[in-house]
Amino acid sequence: MKNNLGPALLHVAELGFEQCAVHHNMLHAAKKPPKGGTPNMTNRREFLKILGATTASVALTSRHVLGQRKAKSCVIIGSGLAGLSAAFKLKNAGWEVAILEARNRIGGRVFSHTFKDTNLICELGAEWVGESHERIHALCGDFKIPLQKHQFEDRLMQNGKVSQPRAWGFSEGAKQGLAKLIGEYAKLTPLQKANLDKLDWWTQLEKIGFSRDDLLVRDLMDSTDFGESIRNVSAFAALAEYAESSPNNEMDYKMTGGNSRLVQEFVKRIGADNIRLGKPVAEINQKAGIITVVSGEKVFKADACICTAPVASLRKIKFNPPLPAAQADAAEKLGYARIIKNSLLFDERFWKADNFSMVTDMTSHYYFHSTQNQPGKQGILTAYAVGDKADVLASQDDTRRQIIVARDLIDFSWSAPNLARGIASYAWQRDEFTQGAYALYRPGQWFGIKPLLARPHGKVLFAGEHIADWQGFMEGAIETGEAAAASLIR
Repeated sequence: MKNNLGPALLHVAELGFEQCAVHHNMLHAAKKPPKGGTPNMTNRREFLKILGATTASVALTSRHVLGQRKAKSCVIIGSGLAGLSAAFKLKNAGWEVAILEARNRIGGRVFSHTFKDTNLICELGAEWVGESHERIHALCGDFKIPLQKHQFEDRLMQNGKVSQPRAWGFSEGAKQGLAKLIGEYAKLTPLQKANLDKLDWWTQLEKIGFSRDDLLVRDLMDSTDFGESIRNVSAFAALAEYAESSPNNEMDYKMTGGNSRLVQEFVKRIGADNIRLGKPVAEINQKAGIITVVSGEKVFKADACICTAPVASLRKIKFNPPLPAAQADAAEKLGYARIIKNSLLFDERFWKADNFSMVTDMTSHYYFHSTQNQPGKQGILTAYAVGDKADVLASQDDTRRQIIVARDLIDFSWSAPNLARGIASYAWQRDEFTQGAYALYRPGQWFGIKPLLARPHGKVLFAGEHIADWQGFMEGAIETGEAAAASLIR
């Protein structure tokens, strides 16, 4: 997910960002509701069409408006996909935008990596584009970014034994129980959803017939989706993700040349001079219909603000007037997943199958082939470690980490440690700005704190994967960014 965008994109000029005199009212965007909420329109596909139509029609309307008065303005906090998509939509509608980014690079949790002296690319952040991710598919089409298949067949390595795809699975009771639960998902009442949210996913699976052996394997499989053991995940949040996702759990595609290409294309259209790096936000003030954002000695004034900061950064911002107590408390309670991604470069692709992946009970819960459809003898396996194991690996230096992650593959191939030639790692729980890979909703939090985090605060709107329908996907960041922008445009 993360990658340097190059000197031309990282050099940002000073902005002459002026206060706009126009006072406006903000309307809520018609967007896909939280899981279990009441839809504003027929379905998600209809909403996405309306979003696209809004961008096109407003671009025409704004030309007439701009002939009579100064353009409206918005300060956007964060240059991840939520912030970039919001800025792109607003700029197309004739707004002036300024993006303030605390990091010294653009892209947030999208971070592609190319190994030195190779053309081989892996993702140290956001990984997959799902079959149902219509906004990313549309944007990649518009920006001429090809999507390539990035699907796998899972092996299982447990207690030193390797089982090939379709040679392992769950008990009949577990399969029938899960099929029944997913089949009934669409008919759940609000009360049933709220009751599911109070349980953890492990407990719910046990209730529907999963044996202890079933649970242990399911925990290995699902933990990489949430960044912690399923003992710590809302049962409703887990069920909704699996009931609504593609057959491959939205692990379907990646962008040819790296997911950072989408970031670069956004920057071209927004303009690098509209993005300021190294600008952590200290204050957001609202008075007389004007937003004032303070970053260091710089002050930015605008008609509105879209804050896409993850909650670890959000908690450091002083709001005036203050956030409502319940909303501030919600931000304090939301945690993020502990995940370290370790991409190992090997001299040979000893795993043979292009669609290789493997669930394991070793230090890393999941390995997959990152260089699928990339030519060359060398190849990359990326490994996810989560929770406490992620913290253990994060404490090692690169040399020791490479040894551990490669050595854990010995039961699959004794040659793995000798073929390992390099490692690229990112421990998201140690990231200064996110303190985790993506938002983790624990039991009782989906309906308890998530709606509060999405609530606008005066003329400050919020966006980001943490308030999306699913956490950890680029699609969710983009949808929330576009929805925030659409609410301003109207």
